[in-house]
Amino acid sequence: MKAPELPPANTKRSSAETFVDVTAKLSMVMAALAILWGLIQLVLVLALSRLDMLDVMQSQGLPLPEAFQWIGRHALSLTALMLGVSIAFFLVSWAMFKRREWGRLGFIVFLVLVALLNFASLPFIHSLFDSMRSMFPAEFLQSAEGMELRAQLNSGLWMSLFTGAITAIAFAGLHGWLVIKLQRPDVRALFH
Repeated sequence: MKAPELPPANTKRSSAETFVDVTAKLSMVMAALAILWGLIQLVLVLALSRLDMLDVMQSQGLPLPEAFQWIGRHALSLTALMLGVSIAFFLVSWAMFKRREWGRLGFIVFLVLVALLNFASLPFIHSLFDSMRSMFPAEFLQSAEGMELRAQLNSGLWMSLFTGAITAIAFAGLHGWLVIKLQRPDVRALFH
């Protein structure tokens, strides 16, 4: 009687399979960390909503720009939105790991949207620094200390814009490379 043949022990995986597995697993880890952070942030927002932080800051005489007030009023909704996006990214990454076509397409959509959002967020850096500047009285900003503060804010603004632009370009390059790899025929053939 002949013994049954066993499949070869070292089945070599293709580079496409390895690429999809590594990308999906790293993305699931990042999404899980984002979900954890979102849950912590949700608990903090719910706890701090009992303390009206906007009221506390304004009672201390700190003028809050409208953008900060808007974020404060919508903190719960913004946190829930980010938590939902993180969960959706985890599901898409899991589906990609399981070789579902909708997971691959959803992952590509996330890559493109994040790259675009990185560039879209650059104008908000300027708004943030304008908001910080508006928190100080005009007479203080005309003083020697105020002029020093304005110089520091201007320096911080340009450094933030520069690093934000470099980061947006780097992520756009990385995301573009991933989209191209996910569109290759050998990678697409893995999905159903």
